Amino acid sequence: MNTASRQPGTGWAAHLRHSGFCIAALALLVSAPSLAQQPAYGVDLRKDSLLKRQERNRTIPSNEFGDQHGLESGSLTFNVVDVDIPGNSKLSVEFRRILVATDPVKQFNSFSYGYPQTRLGDWAIGLPKIEATYSATAGWITSDTAQPTKNCSITQAWLMEPPPGEPYPDAFRAHMFWNPPTVHYPDGSSGLLVYNSAGMPLPSSGGPYRWVTTSHDAASCITTLKNRNTSAPAGSPERIFGQGEGYLVVRPDGTKYWFDWMALESSLPVSNSALNYCAIGPFGCEIQLMEVSMQLATLALYPTRIEDRFGNWVTYTYSNKTNELVKLDRIESNDGRLITLGYSNGYLSSVNANGRAWSYTYNSANVTANLISGQPLAEVRNPDGTNWRYWGTSHPPPPNSIQRPCENLAWTQTVNPDATTVADTDFGGYTVDSPSGARAVFRVDQVILGRSAVTDGCYAPGAVMPGSNPTTVPRRFLGGYRRVLTGKKVTGPALTPMIWKYSYQSNIGFAPMANGTTRTKVLGPDGALDTYTFGNTYTLDEGLLLAHTRAASPQAQPLQSETHTYATGTAISGFPKLIGFHPDARDRVAATFLRPKLSTTKVLQATRFRWAVDTTCSGRCLDTLGRPTRVTRSSAPNP
Repeated sequence: MNTASRQPGTGWAAHLRHSGFCIAALALLVSAPSLAQQPAYGVDLRKDSLLKRQERNRTIPSNEFGDQHGLESGSLTFNVVDVDIPGNSKLSVEFRRILVATDPVKQFNSFSYGYPQTRLGDWAIGLPKIEATYSATAGWITSDTAQPTKNCSITQAWLMEPPPGEPYPDAFRAHMFWNPPTVHYPDGSSGLLVYNSAGMPLPSSGGPYRWVTTSHDAASCITTLKNRNTSAPAGSPERIFGQGEGYLVVRPDGTKYWFDWMALESSLPVSNSALNYCAIGPFGCEIQLMEVSMQLATLALYPTRIEDRFGNWVTYTYSNKTNELVKLDRIESNDGRLITLGYSNGYLSSVNANGRAWSYTYNSANVTANLISGQPLAEVRNPDGTNWRYWGTSHPPPPNSIQRPCENLAWTQTVNPDATTVADTDFGGYTVDSPSGARAVFRVDQVILGRSAVTDGCYAPGAVMPGSNPTTVPRRFLGGYRRVLTGKKVTGPALTPMIWKYSYQSNIGFAPMANGTTRTKVLGPDGALDTYTFGNTYTLDEGLLLAHTRAASPQAQPLQSETHTYATGTAISGFPKLIGFHPDARDRVAATFLRPKLSTTKVLQATRFRWAVDTTCSGRCLDTLGRPTRVTRSSAPNP
């Protein structure tokens, strides 16, 4: 047996990997820049975004089409950098665009409503941002009645949650609509802002740092937003959305982000039921159910400046009001790098850098096929005349809803079709033509995904008539249908068609069922089958990769395998560790607890390789940030 130990560095600026259940996070809608807002009805206020968390969806955008596949969640995201100017620092001066192609459009009753439009049609400009959802009549506020607009510099941790929606607080409690502030980075990483009440290590300068993330970001407060307009009419959306504070985020490598430019991401009226205590009926005053609504706004704070620890900087210039879609005009750095953006009819039309231009066109004829409220991006033309072309449905119809009563759910018996066994060689879907001439078609279908060992039972959302037997739903997210990537086909000149197939399966159920998993199969063009197993036990191992096997074919024995263990369940030298206070901490374990990896065992060609955090320290050799201070690597013949 060969054994080796080492002592990694533990400084604040040491390189760290980025890591990040949103109750009632809503996919909200916004009209195209030149179109009027449309109403919506019958929104499920408890739509959950558990499986959309960015730390579950990250893959490296290393292929030609820019597609990223979330192995556990099944998400399909495109992340494309059109312009990237190298410079004298590591700070990026780039124009990036992002599309989450498995976010479905919303259809309510007999109405159809499109996916939120942006300045890039159905795509979005890839910028860092802090995003959250609040009541549109109140804005980004807290429950502190003395200073509600002090959203960053709150005096007590529990005040971070906004008050219930007015005028029907029982119908619109905060947990039903509030999507708490989360910082998103262009590479796909993200982090929930958690109030720093647990004594996490912080930068030695600046502050006070009131917020932290599991990625070890730390945030202090910026008093005033740069596009705040105090002369806007009192009570107007522009005035309301600009009244709060910004955030100064410091990353572990010392890079600082000034998030102090507000924009409206989307706006949507949502409905629920309430009791009308004096509705006039045939017998006089009667108690009846009535439909009530409130307007929600998803808001985002964008950076105006990014600065590294050496003083190099990149600035971002915008021209939108606080109640408008973000409109980026200019990116500039201290070493002279510059990108400018041009617009036509509210949509991005050109990106310019160093005398070269990239142009963007949209397909208004494809609106019906895409079910979006404006014009989808159709073409990106490069300075050399080559182009990217996009067509097909960029956002699929919404998945089915679960109709069975909550108490009788038998989801552990539900089996999703195994898409890797389908013998089709041709299929439709969102299509991307690359500048090289290669074409990729991405197929999206629906499956059931969820989690196990869920507690707290079920409840009836909204008002309940006395003596009625209402339909109930799980109080904590249990599971449901969602859109996922099930196939990818690549063709092109001199290329043999290549097909990838993806299949997903979850164990889903209430406690005491435990130790459930979500399994993803990936069948590649060469016939090899990769199987990934993720934990899905509520409050324990959700989202953690537990095992990966690879076989030459679906019928063959694995050629290699990996298993991983983590600090979950029982505490190991203080882990799992709660990084701070958040009212939804139990539903957001991955975003509020540090759960460091303890070991990896890999079997390859009859040899077992093992990496493990040493146990020679007090419990385990981990520092306060969950990083190993001493590890052991070993190898031995596999029995």
